[in-house]
Amino acid sequence: MKKHIVLIGGLLLLNLSLRAQEDTLAKRKAHEDTISQRIVLIGDAGQLTNGRHPVVNAVRRLITLDNKTTVFFLGDNLYKVGLPDQESQLYPASRAVLDSQLSVVEGTPSKAFMIPGNHDWQNGGRNGYDAVTRQQLYVDFLRKPNIKYLPEDGCPGPIEVSIGTDITVIVFDSQWWLHPHDKPGIESDCQCKTKEELVTQIEEIASRNSKKLILLACHHPFKSNGTHGGYYILKQHIFPLTDMKPNLYIPLPVIGSAYPIARSVFGTPQDLKHPIYANMITEISAAVKAIPNLIFVAGHDHNLQHIKDSNHHYIVSGGGCKINRTSKAKNSLFNSSSTGFSVMEISRNKNVTINFYTVSDSASAEKVYSASLLNFSKIPDEALDTSAHIVDDPFLKYKDTFTIAGSKDFPVIKGVRRFFMGQNYRPEWSTPVNMKVFNLTQAGFIIKGLGGGKQTKSLQLEDKKGKIWVLRSLNKSTTKAIPEAFRGNFVEDLVTELNSASHPYGALTFPALAKPLNLNVPKPILYFVPDDPALGFYRPLFANNVCMLEEKNGSPDGADTKTTAKVLDKMLDENDHRPEQQDVLRARLLDMVTGDFDRHFDQWRWGTFDTGKGKVYYPIPRDRDQAYFYSDGAILKFISNRAMPFLKGFRSTIPKVNWLGYSARDFDRIFLTTLDEKKWKETIAEFREGLTDSVIRNAVKKLPPEIFAFGGEKMIKKLISRRNRIEKEAMTYYRFISEKVNVVGSNQKEYFKISNHGEGLQVRVYARAKGNDTSFIMFDRIFLPSVTREIHLYGLNDDDLFDIEENASSRIKLRIIGGKGNDTFDIR
Repeated sequence: MKKHIVLIGGLLLLNLSLRAQEDTLAKRKAHEDTISQRIVLIGDAGQLTNGRHPVVNAVRRLITLDNKTTVFFLGDNLYKVGLPDQESQLYPASRAVLDSQLSVVEGTPSKAFMIPGNHDWQNGGRNGYDAVTRQQLYVDFLRKPNIKYLPEDGCPGPIEVSIGTDITVIVFDSQWWLHPHDKPGIESDCQCKTKEELVTQIEEIASRNSKKLILLACHHPFKSNGTHGGYYILKQHIFPLTDMKPNLYIPLPVIGSAYPIARSVFGTPQDLKHPIYANMITEISAAVKAIPNLIFVAGHDHNLQHIKDSNHHYIVSGGGCKINRTSKAKNSLFNSSSTGFSVMEISRNKNVTINFYTVSDSASAEKVYSASLLNFSKIPDEALDTSAHIVDDPFLKYKDTFTIAGSKDFPVIKGVRRFFMGQNYRPEWSTPVNMKVFNLTQAGFIIKGLGGGKQTKSLQLEDKKGKIWVLRSLNKSTTKAIPEAFRGNFVEDLVTELNSASHPYGALTFPALAKPLNLNVPKPILYFVPDDPALGFYRPLFANNVCMLEEKNGSPDGADTKTTAKVLDKMLDENDHRPEQQDVLRARLLDMVTGDFDRHFDQWRWGTFDTGKGKVYYPIPRDRDQAYFYSDGAILKFISNRAMPFLKGFRSTIPKVNWLGYSARDFDRIFLTTLDEKKWKETIAEFREGLTDSVIRNAVKKLPPEIFAFGGEKMIKKLISRRNRIEKEAMTYYRFISEKVNVVGSNQKEYFKISNHGEGLQVRVYARAKGNDTSFIMFDRIFLPSVTREIHLYGLNDDDLFDIEENASSRIKLRIIGGKGNDTFDIR
């Protein structure tokens, strides 16, 4: 009887256990069915433990890796200095660490994104740009369709990643902001080339997606109660050396407090208190402050944290393979000094939940915290974009044209203010001008996104044929062009006032000036942009503004053009890709005549044609904001005589021509290297012959009639005077950029031949297939010691031959830098 009772009891227990398991599975399935998307956050995972990766293994075991799941690796994917060169002994081990992380989604429909951190940039070292680029190229080389490295090419981003229909992740590289050494900048092909452009784009993406859940993902946290946040415990004051080695317990009371106190107050470049880091937090936080449904996610501190302030939630998920301390502060909802990861779950009804898991070295994991963050199904009206506002049809108010001043910020002034600030171009800015009215819908344009830099706002548009146009505001915003500490005071007022020294309509003269010189330039059209609902989110930026519309590419046949960075890459990769240097010189001569001092790498695009022996790139100069720059105020005269000589301005003479070309000196030393003194003089003579008095008058007549009436004749006289002086001034500049000359080969085979030429040297560079092949000449120039002091020859990659003839003797110093490959140096 007892046996039967025991048996029955056992069966009942088994039944209850099975039912409990079924209930658990049913609840889990019901929970899974309610999940719309799942985002796994793993930061600082760049190291293995005994040849394994416990956190990655735990994710594979615990998390459902289906098409609803996306994994983000939040930087420091490799310790300590990123991915080394393939020739390094450390390369195989480093590659294994990357492979272990990316294996998390292998064979699954889930996606993975990898973001760089400071260690991926060689821990902020001089070769950090190379290291992060190598890492990205390695991930790309794997050709995994569900794995992506973002941002690419060492660029800052931001990259807009859509997850489902309701979630946008804004990815940017925070180490790019902090990196003190070489990185993509104004000369690059990045979408954003400056910090100001990056902030603008983040704000634009966030505002445009304001009805969705937005994650701002980068490596560096915007809030942290860990080491990088400046939080130290008593142990660090007494035993400060344990930060370098965990077991180095050498008591240093009082003295030991110096390090944690200094780091808490000032910070290292990787700490939130450091001025550059703090500036990044301030600028980007201000840009997204009005978006309540935005969550910051990051790694960097080796722990797990959930922090909340009055506006946003902050997730720190940096426990990928290491741990460091974290303190409980008043804004801290959860913190753990453990390895682990976090998972954000978004339900179908738009509830957002965060779950934190701690992981042991054996890959056993435990959910230790769960919290509801927000519900984004209902968003306050003030957070929505302005396209939701209903207004009357603005085009009922206007005919085809409208009369308005370029800006109301620069009225004509008198007295003491005029003496100090100058009248400048205030009459041109404040005079009403009749112009066309821009109708976005009628013109058939689609908005592609926001552009512009520190001051100028621009909108990229696509027409019905797929051609890209740029709508650029005439008015400039000075706020983002000056440091935050000086905003809202006299410095901002001063910079705003000095904008009146830029000619509002100067760009309209350039097509007519360029045509007889056989130069291709954009052809801007002046428009008034009304308060058009079709502008959507961009209405507050462009409504009721005067703008110029121009084709982005600017090529004569409408073909795609390349940025300067792309052309440089091609020139380095293939030795039969060359710029048309005489065209470049004509464009630079026009810069000198018009007083345009702002001609950096990003101010050019390049068209191309095939010669049958290679490709030639011709220049398309653009962005004429600083052409005709002029101020008659005492302040700018003082500045230009001392700190900024390039601001001498558009006068009848060309004062300090070397300073006028200063911002373009590096550009000129790349794209004007093959032209010797004879070629410069020939090109200058052709330039003067093409830029006749009638050409100049016709070009200035392209200004609006209202503007030409009181400033046109004066501009014509100045242009003619500067043209007449161009030979002397241009040759002065030629000697300036010819003192030191770089002769750069490519990553293919070249033959460098240096011969005697009187007191000077003749340098010729040939693209070669083998031996002393001279079938295709890349470079041929005679250098004289009266002009040139030093020549640098760069072979770059592949096997190059440097042949210095026996009679090649000169006072010119010759430096030869071979580069990678088996180079031959024949110096007789």
